[in-house]
Amino acid sequence: MLAINEDFFREEIRCGFTVSEMMKRVWAVEMEVLQEINRICTDYGLTYYAHWGTLLGAIRHKGFIPWDDDIDIAMKRKDYQVLMRVLSDELPQGYYNSSSYSDPTHSQPTTSVMNTRQIILDEQKRKMFYGCPYICGIDIAPLDFVPRDQEQAQLQRNLYTVVYSAAKNYKTYVRNGEIEGYLEQIESLCQTKITRGINEENQLWLLLDRIAGLFNEDECDKITYFPTNICYRPEYYLNKEWFRNTVTVPFEQIEIPVPCGYDEILKMTYGDYMTPSYDAGRAHDYPYYKKQEEFLRSHGLL
Repeated sequence: MLAINEDFFREEIRCGFTVSEMMKRVWAVEMEVLQEINRICTDYGLTYYAHWGTLLGAIRHKGFIPWDDDIDIAMKRKDYQVLMRVLSDELPQGYYNSSSYSDPTHSQPTTSVMNTRQIILDEQKRKMFYGCPYICGIDIAPLDFVPRDQEQAQLQRNLYTVVYSAAKNYKTYVRNGEIEGYLEQIESLCQTKITRGINEENQLWLLLDRIAGLFNEDECDKITYFPTNICYRPEYYLNKEWFRNTVTVPFEQIEIPVPCGYDEILKMTYGDYMTPSYDAGRAHDYPYYKKQEEFLRSHGLL
């Protein structure tokens, strides 16, 4: 466990926002999980970067954004794929790695590493996680290279869009009787074979990763996170030089690596990123563990 003074867990007002004692405990568990990922990455010579709101928090607050409740990191595709091969075996007992490579029911283009698969009811086990009963985790996003050749870049983007749509809407397409048409189209476009009746959805997510990783760094000047590029911001291309190396910065009770071009990345992502905004760096309802909390309260366990 991290050597965290009990004073850290006191409720606190940061930037006019109240951070509860329990949120502090959640933060501590997430930092603990990150330390395990850091250990594995160090052992295998892999590089990761603080990403999204975690990067913003690291630079602006030297820790979590007060109204944020999770940690996001990113890795270049080559390192990400190595991590996918070793992660489950290297994590401590009881931790859970949810990815398309470890869990055939996983339906996201990212990986999540959690300290437990279930709410912690045992008081002794809770002590191992700073008194926090909740499932706490870290999201890991793959960053992929975009080729200089515009025709190749557009082809990659088109392929990614078709397969992403099929993977994301797989269950809907099955219910509507449309899935076979999509599978045939994907097989033709990608020159591949999808085995029918054997977790087709998982095959689509794995195919998506192969499309995203088609090009290596030497062929490219730009890097992106494709789901953001496809679904929200088609202009979201970052200079690969911004990820040439890392800078280590303080983050609450630990230190974390950020991309050397963090200033350019944050300006492109958030604009005037040094001015606090409750919307910047926040992507879901707060706190994320609300349903877990309701479950414990409804059963008299909290």
